[in-house]
Amino acid sequence: MKRCFVIILSFFILFSGIAYASKGSNVNLKCVSGVVIDQNSGRVLYSKNGNKILPMASTTKIITAIVALERGNINDVVIVSGKAASVSGSQAGLKAGEKVKLEELLYGLMLRSGNDAAVAIAEHIAGSTEDFAKLMNDKAMELGAYSTSFITPHGLDAENHFTTAEDLARITAYAMKNEFFAKISSTKEISSGVTGKFNRSYSNINKFLYRIENSDGVKTGFTGKAGKCLVASVKHNYGRYICVVLNSDDRWKDAEKLIRYAEDNYKFVKIMDKGEPIKRFRVYGGNERYVLGNVESDLYLPLLPSEYNSFKTDIYAPSVLFSPTRKGEVIGNIVVELDDKIIAKYHIYSDRTVKRKNFMELLRDIMIK
Repeated sequence: MKRCFVIILSFFILFSGIAYASKGSNVNLKCVSGVVIDQNSGRVLYSKNGNKILPMASTTKIITAIVALERGNINDVVIVSGKAASVSGSQAGLKAGEKVKLEELLYGLMLRSGNDAAVAIAEHIAGSTEDFAKLMNDKAMELGAYSTSFITPHGLDAENHFTTAEDLARITAYAMKNEFFAKISSTKEISSGVTGKFNRSYSNINKFLYRIENSDGVKTGFTGKAGKCLVASVKHNYGRYICVVLNSDDRWKDAEKLIRYAEDNYKFVKIMDKGEPIKRFRVYGGNERYVLGNVESDLYLPLLPSEYNSFKTDIYAPSVLFSPTRKGEVIGNIVVELDDKIIAKYHIYSDRTVKRKNFMELLRDIMIK
């Protein structure tokens, strides 16, 4: 396969998501909006109104959980406030003044869709639900979910609380790369965790886990405005399919149809080996002059049969880097184009850490030159 590598300074491409959906036959969905994507590439495999702005109910809790995991510690002891214990809607059964480990709250959040757990988590991490919502929105922007706005950590109907199916799929694809998050979302029953015995037992209300083989999450949701929603994940040999269904008359069947469509129509084609050289990046101001770009694993791209010989790959990255650079830091993207449209993106990572030189070291370099 022909590869065309072009070095372009493009921070929009470096940090944004995939904007284009593949066209396919009508899947006959009963939802207002639905989408299925490939987790690793971010390619949209099928979309019905995927960019339509809609409320998303308790699927909100996906980003609540990932923000909590990244900013908190599962061993943290959380004291449940009266506000958390009295929140309306679905609950994990928390009591005001109760001491609960953050790990248990995350299971109550994701398995039982506990609005009380959501508020307790938000208050513990950020001090208030309002300040926690800022962290949620910051994370959404970081992930390229630009048509999303979070007001609450639980997803009860609120003005200006919305997303799109494609944004939510993008957020979930990121979240499912966190091993602990993936473990929680795939759990069916639990009464103790790595931090010890829980205060209570939890069973997962997500019926999709029992319907589809290799399903490993993720979250249900329902409110009067949002209707019935579902975010689903299904493992396969090359990663995961991430499926989002918003406001559906039959969310389980809609999600299953989307997964089956992806399985029946796409084939995964290897486009790069893990050890294949990509590019050497010049680094200024560091204790080393170059880093090598690499990918985390072999890259497989989902393609329709008609697309096998029609795509090309480019490198979108800065022409130079400035120290410090951390090993594993994203320094660019391998971007796949089809018919002049970007359909997939894979991160390029630095193979080493380059420390910034101090003033005397920089001065010495200038004097030598």
